[in-house]
Parts: sequence; C-alpha cells; structure tokens
Amino acid sequence: MPSLRATICAASVVAFSLGAPLSAFADTPTPLTPISADTSTSVASAKGSAVVKLDACTVGGSNGRSASFSSKMEGGTSASMELRFDLLTRPTSGGEWTAVTGVPKFGTWDRPSSSSSVIWSKSVGGLTVGQSYRVLVTHRWLSKSGRVIRRVVLPSAVCDQPDTRPDLTASFVGARALSNGSTLYTLIVRNIGFGAASGFSVAMRVNGVELPTARVAALGARKSRLVRFTAAACKSGSILRGEADFSKEVVESNEANNVIEPACPSTGG
Repeated sequence: MPSLRATICAASVVAFSLGAPLSAFADTPTPLTPISADTSTSVASAKGSAVVKLDACTVGGSNGRSASFSSKMEGGTSASMELRFDLLTRPTSGGEWTAVTGVPKFGTWDRPSSSSSVIWSKSVGGLTVGQSYRVLVTHRWLSKSGRVIRRVVLPSAVCDQPDTRPDLTASFVGARALSNGSTLYTLIVRNIGFGAASGFSVAMRVNGVELPTARVAALGARKSRLVRFTAAACKSGSILRGEADFSKEVVESNEANNVIEPACPSTGG
C-alpha cells in the first residue's frame, strides 16, 4: 500500500488505508455538496465565517504528487474555535468519496490559540496515481463554556492525480480485396492514455502467419493512427490477430488491452 506524507509545518512519513465512505462520518453528517471550478468554498455570518481552499495540487517535479489545503476562520462572537481536516479520495474516473485514514494531522480536531481569526494549512504528499483528493473541513465555534454554538462543514476543490502514462489499443477496421489477389487489412491504433507514446511496433497475424511488423514513430495522448498490412486472404472461420506495441517498448497504464482478435471478414473489391 502506498504511503502519504502529511504536514502542517513539518513533514513525516506515514501509512494510510481507505476507510469508511463519507456517509459513515459520525461527526460530519453534513452531506458533501458540489462546488464550482473555483479553488475555494466559503460561508459567512455574524457568528463567524470560514473559507476552505485548495492551495496547491502538484503531479510531479520537486514537490512530487502532493496537495495543500487551508481554511480561514473568523471567530465572530465565539469564545474559541476548532476545526478538523478529513482527507477524502476517489478514482479520477469518479465514484464515491472515501475517507483516507491513518494520516497524522488529518481526522483530528485542532484548536487555534486565536479566537478571532486564523488560517490553518495542511499538506499531504505521496498521493496515488489515478486518484482524486479533497478535504472536508469541519468548523466549530464554541461558547465560553465549551458549547458548540455553530458548526459548518465545507469541502475543498479537487486535486486530481491522473495517470500520465500512455495506453495503446488496437481495433480492426476492415479488409479489402486487391486486384492482385491479396488483401489489405487495416487496424486503427489509439492512445487512450494521458501521456505520449514513443516509437512502437504493430503486429498482424493472418491464417496463423505473423506478418512483418509495422512501425509507428510516436503517438500522442488521445491520438490515433491507421496501420495497414497486405497479405493473403484469410480463410473463412479463421481468427485474425492484431497487437499494438508488439515488442513491449512502451510502459503503459494498461498492458492488457493491446490485442484485437476479430473473425475473418468477407472482403469487398
């Protein structure tokens, strides 16, 4: 299981695990509400105000895969304030937000020394490829006797950690009979990943015979390329086989979707 590094002022390396879904937070029953593309959410009244921000979201470089969040609280008429950052995650493709447990400084109550205004920041590193992260910050304003006189829960904007590797797939376009008696077979190779692929080979097998491979110099993210092979007509009932990155030159996010095995089609002139 990967590890996360959480900081307020200093860093420490810790392990984490996926815990209960958001709905299981006994102390944060307020539902997670959608937020705009802005990096902050806020609420304000005479009893106190709060703003939650995603300050930084990095996917590489010297900071690695990390995120920084902050909350600004104004005390209003309260005698003291408390706040708690809960770290949440889900796949970048979507799904239910889940609590990340075992990260120091997250999931615990902090009480600032100031009762009027404070900015509280927390950062976490070692984030996982293919996951999205946000915090849910619970704010409490207390009376002199310690009674909670106001409580607000705000989510931050989302920090996505996309998998930036390429992902090559092959699809069969069709076969066309040529005038010389041979057949032209066409594949389409797609890079459905988020990173560019360097040069790689594409293979084609007809009637159990492996044809000379074709070469694709490079293929950008979300790009496609037609690749053609000329061979004898395939036998009725036989299976063709095409494969992107035949020589395993590209490190991909998914290595299991490179092969296509269609049935021999009827060919047209």
